[in-house]
Amino acid sequence: MKILLVHNYLRPPSGENIVFEHERSLLEAHGHKIAVYVKKNEEITTWSLGDRIGLPLNVIWSQKSYQEIKRLIQDFKPQIAHFHNIFPLISPSAYYACQQGNIPVVQTLHNFRLICPGALLFRNGKICEECLRKSIWRGVLSGCYHNSKIHTTGVATMVAFHRLLQTWFKQVTLYITLTKFATKKFINAGFPEHKLVIKPNFLINPPSPEFQNSGFVVFIGRLGEEKGLKILIEAWRNITTIPLKIIGEGPMRFELEKIVRELNLSIEILGYRPLQECINYLKNSQFLTLPSICYEGLPMVVLEAMACGKPIIASRIGVLPELIKDKVTGLLFEPGNVNDLVEKIKWMINHKAEAIEMGKRARVEFEDKYTADKNYKLLMDIYQKAIEINKKEHGF
Repeated sequence: MKILLVHNYLRPPSGENIVFEHERSLLEAHGHKIAVYVKKNEEITTWSLGDRIGLPLNVIWSQKSYQEIKRLIQDFKPQIAHFHNIFPLISPSAYYACQQGNIPVVQTLHNFRLICPGALLFRNGKICEECLRKSIWRGVLSGCYHNSKIHTTGVATMVAFHRLLQTWFKQVTLYITLTKFATKKFINAGFPEHKLVIKPNFLINPPSPEFQNSGFVVFIGRLGEEKGLKILIEAWRNITTIPLKIIGEGPMRFELEKIVRELNLSIEILGYRPLQECINYLKNSQFLTLPSICYEGLPMVVLEAMACGKPIIASRIGVLPELIKDKVTGLLFEPGNVNDLVEKIKWMINHKAEAIEMGKRARVEFEDKYTADKNYKLLMDIYQKAIEINKKEHGF
């Protein structure tokens, strides 16, 4: 099969970038012919002042992307186009180039960008669904994208304009959602259920499991408010028997380091670490903790922890109860509830044998749902379905 892959790279580290690269490698490994159209946000730094001023219009419709993808389709003649991220440099104009070339379009929904300018359904430290329930313009009032009303206006205009044109419904053949939870949110926002197909992320080269540990707990992820790190650090005021290692970068790093120093806690903030180093920390940890107060997508670190045979303590919010089976592959606590989190951590620390059994079941869960082989079959089924739909819609 000849496949066109399209992706706007976010600044690393980014799970979306990793998923795109994994799927590209998976398809190439199975002998498919691949053409790739990519943009990188770093390109903006080389733009002229005039180009930067014109970025909001580019977000709504990029004539450059439209023409380049149109030419690529004419030269490569793909059977299907699979989009990951189109924001902000590619834009929905790329879908129209595919339609003109009679190429079915599959779009993976990595986040909630098409129903929320901030992409997370999260504002001011808590879940926010105002744009979903009321109007996309509610996000503008709060400056949900980059804490800027101007920037948020650009995103909201893009979403609203293409909603008016029915781009999201007419130009995209099928959407890939990562979880049942995300599917429900998009249906609630008005997306047609028949266009939504669930396919989770996967690991292309999963690590081997390690059921023993070196006596520490690990958090791996973005150091942002939505990850619940203040709650995690507050919990560690009551945890003295095991250290916590926090891996990642983000806007809260210096604030978190200051709190850890002032309280003299058994916490080490390690900053960004390469993937293999993160895997080594996971393998040597007793368990992963994920105290999010936002709706996650499908965190790659959850799959990595499962592959490593580690149980997970996570918030009972959004998709996490769908991914982590309470008292089976990990423990769930009430989001934002420090006392409940402390209780779950202490149980895991004091029940080492039971924790190892949870980790073993997590590895079984990984092998059942998140391997490359299983994902490839799902992906091929989706592509074939999109091709068949496209044939019916065009009468041949």
